[in-house]
Amino acid sequence: MSGGSSISGTSSSADRPLLIQVVPRLKPGRCGVSDQAVLIARELNTAFGIDSAFAVLNSNEQSDLPYPTVYCPPTKLLETWRELTQGRVAAALVHVSGYGYSSDGAPTLLADALEQVGASVQLGTAAYFHEIFASGPPWKSVFWHTRRQKRALRRIVAQCGLIVTSIEHNAQWLESESRDLGEVPVERIPVFSAAGEAEAPLPFAQRNPTMAVFGLAGTRQLAYRQLAATKDLIRTLGIEEILDVGPECQSPSALNGVPVKPMGPLPAVELPAVLSRARFGFVTHEWSYFARSSVLAAYCAQGTIPVLIGPIPGPADGLTDGVQVVSPQTAEAARRSGWETCSQAAWSWYMGHRLRVHAERYAQWIGERR
Repeated sequence: MSGGSSISGTSSSADRPLLIQVVPRLKPGRCGVSDQAVLIARELNTAFGIDSAFAVLNSNEQSDLPYPTVYCPPTKLLETWRELTQGRVAAALVHVSGYGYSSDGAPTLLADALEQVGASVQLGTAAYFHEIFASGPPWKSVFWHTRRQKRALRRIVAQCGLIVTSIEHNAQWLESESRDLGEVPVERIPVFSAAGEAEAPLPFAQRNPTMAVFGLAGTRQLAYRQLAATKDLIRTLGIEEILDVGPECQSPSALNGVPVKPMGPLPAVELPAVLSRARFGFVTHEWSYFARSSVLAAYCAQGTIPVLIGPIPGPADGLTDGVQVVSPQTAEAARRSGWETCSQAAWSWYMGHRLRVHAERYAQWIGERR
């Protein structure tokens, strides 16, 4: 990262609210955090009349997005803030993903920057914690980084007037850290889909007897290993074809006698048409991380029934095995009850935290500060 800064994009109307989104990089289509930030910016603009700008702190790779954007090191965030606001009252939304800002997962320079800005200007800061800290045994390098990660995160929490995250584990830790800071709310909102949202899901009977395996190469390879061990599951679901969606990987040509069709890394505009016509989509995430899974969100947003390899030991983030998602343990009972019920339940669960819900919460927070 160079020591200077550069600005690109278009200007904003001075009489409209401004939200500056702080991100480690701005690479739509290649970075999940970027995709989320850009979609929030679009929704805030079209639905709530709120302008967005971006401060990119860990990448010089230019984007052609139509927003004022400054690429700078964290040490220049205060200077960037003044450059983007030009005297306007503004708020910040910080996307916290430790490894995005630092190779050791400890966003210490980000914490330094937020403290400097907060001490110099009237700053309202919200943060969406995509991740918090990693953990592992002493023989893993991450064990030696955990303390640094926690220290940096505590300092970021101390600068926030609104804290949002996706999963219960993250929320519990953030709440414990924010208790001494007064009335700082910690809200849990599962991630939304970056692959479109159906106004109403396609009826199950009109869908193809296919299962989508969607995600990065490593995610899909894990999916095929898990599916290979569950011959009865594919038969119970009535799957006739598996759609392999994502970057090239060593996917099998067939799985348990069912052909696998390579679809490649489809553009975001094409994904909804594929996912909405698939009856099922496979998920490799552990149940406790469902609410931060963009893959699961993409399925549920289309009413595509998520399938997992193991049962959920009770409700998790509003999801119940056999209701919104199915596993080998619940698939037969769900089939007898009717797949349409599962499809509608998955979509209904998603609609409670769709993109509009995220944008509306930030718009409300900005409005409370004005």
